[in-house]
Amino acid sequence: MADLAQLDVRALLDSLPDPAIAADDADRIVYVNAAAERLLAWPAGDLRGQLLDALVPEAIRGQGPRFLRGLLGEGSGPRRTHVLRKDGMELQVEISLGTAGQLAVLFIRHPREDPQEAARERYRLVFDNAPVGLVHFDAQAVVTDCNDAMLEILGAGKARVIGVNMFSLQGEPTRDAIVRLVRRALEGKPGRYEGPYRSKAGQKTTHIHALLAPIHGPAGVLGGIGIVEDVTERKRIEATLARADRMASIGTLAAGVAHEINNPLVYVTLGLELIERELERLKSRPQPASEEDWGRLRTWCADALEGAERVRSIVRDLRTFSRADDERTVPVDVERVLESSINVAISHIRPRAMLAREYQPLLPVLADESRLGQVFLNLLINAAQAIPEGAPAENRIVVRTRRGPAHESIVEIEDTGVGIEPWKMERIFEPFWTDKAVGVGTGLGLSIVHGIVSTLGGEIQVQSEPGRGSTFRVTLPSQSATMAAAAPPPPATQKEPERRRRVLLIDDEAHLGITLRLGLREHAEVVAVQSGTDAVRMLLADDGYDLILCDVMMPDITGMDVFDQVCTERPALRSRFVFMTGGAVTERARKFLEQVPDRRLDKPFRLEQVEALLRRGLSSP
Repeated sequence: MADLAQLDVRALLDSLPDPAIAADDADRIVYVNAAAERLLAWPAGDLRGQLLDALVPEAIRGQGPRFLRGLLGEGSGPRRTHVLRKDGMELQVEISLGTAGQLAVLFIRHPREDPQEAARERYRLVFDNAPVGLVHFDAQAVVTDCNDAMLEILGAGKARVIGVNMFSLQGEPTRDAIVRLVRRALEGKPGRYEGPYRSKAGQKTTHIHALLAPIHGPAGVLGGIGIVEDVTERKRIEATLARADRMASIGTLAAGVAHEINNPLVYVTLGLELIERELERLKSRPQPASEEDWGRLRTWCADALEGAERVRSIVRDLRTFSRADDERTVPVDVERVLESSINVAISHIRPRAMLAREYQPLLPVLADESRLGQVFLNLLINAAQAIPEGAPAENRIVVRTRRGPAHESIVEIEDTGVGIEPWKMERIFEPFWTDKAVGVGTGLGLSIVHGIVSTLGGEIQVQSEPGRGSTFRVTLPSQSATMAAAAPPPPATQKEPERRRRVLLIDDEAHLGITLRLGLREHAEVVAVQSGTDAVRMLLADDGYDLILCDVMMPDITGMDVFDQVCTERPALRSRFVFMTGGAVTERARKFLEQVPDRRLDKPFRLEQVEALLRRGLSSP
């Protein structure tokens, strides 16, 4: 240390904030300052006398003797390497070499980083490892980068995605939506999309939630970035919860619905019994039936038909809410869906309040009829449950429709119930939150209503005052295009063809065959068969039937199988099939009926519907 003392270097090195170590010509350590002791976890007394190689990890030490001196001798300036602490931990450091007399002095620092390089590295780590899809595109909408999560969503490799011009994605509705967002981003405005996306690269359909935003530079928009989340599984869970809530709503109303069905059934069954007795009485008396007798019978028949029609209407409305999970987004008549919801909920409303309708004409909205019906049904049930039973004349539920300033459709459901306390207003749309008694609510209803309305591009608002009631307002964007109405059948005066029509009825219910044979006896020859297998054999042997009424679900083989087998051998018969259904109880049946929407008769149907089919004939698809 004499050299150090003579040069007064010791005091200088002790004052340095950076670690410093001095070694003699043989690389034996003779001095360690306090900063080096802290960094290397070596007490100075233990380190003095050891070779510099004691600080070098074993894997590096094997590259040659006197590694540190050789490294520093390769060139001027700091060099990066690893050093070894006493506890065995390796540190990446930056070392530089100086001299003090005959001694070599090693100065140790943590590596100095280029701030921009460090920022780029952090960005790359975030970009590559983000749990959502990220895609970058330039000012010409050309993809310049994307991460692995984005490739997983697209179902394609990086080589196929990089360089794609996003404007070239046009031509398919789900991709057109993304193209519009890209244009919007390059105009400097962010945009969002939620819905299905069919990848052009991977031919894969994924339900996504996407945000596309511009990247601004000094000269304007440099490009954009897309943040894309795969919400397919979330949507599946939401659909399952929505269907469970829909079924729970129907379950809540089951007793009331049964009451609504039983009321008309009473006078249907009593009326038919009365008709049967009257016919027996007329048969047993000697004089023929008078016009008054026949008029009385006609009245009873009309009453029975009216009751049956009421039951049919209730069943049709229930079918709207019990559809499968897959959505079919089409232009929907809001008032018709409202009426279906009211018909299902009316038994729940009557003991509590008077129902008033205040309708103004609305444009159709693009929606799934079942989901939209679920919105209105839940709001109607909530309105009814907010009013105690027992004084319906003193309470009101008002269903109101009107157009907004931008022609949007606004539906309000107002009640004179107990109202909602202010602190509850913030939570009513939260999943599983409810203030109702156990067994009265699932806590999902309003949450699902909010989700459905948001998915449709609308919004739901609530106004309430404790003790005075609540108003829920649903606002939905309208479709300017009117719904295509079904073409009316030709007038009954159309000239009947000279040839007597032939009808084949395929249904396992024998009474239906008897009824149709009698009902159509003046218009057609009706042949009824109760087995799908027998029907296939008959049609392959005789293809002269003008109309084939086929039940979808039968015990031996389904109507779908009959259709497939017959049309394979007799394709000309395809246009003559009409499918009867009491409801699609299987996924296959549901999809099949969606493919033939204009060739179906929903049970129960009227005789006049079959007569209309015979009058107009069936055109080829």
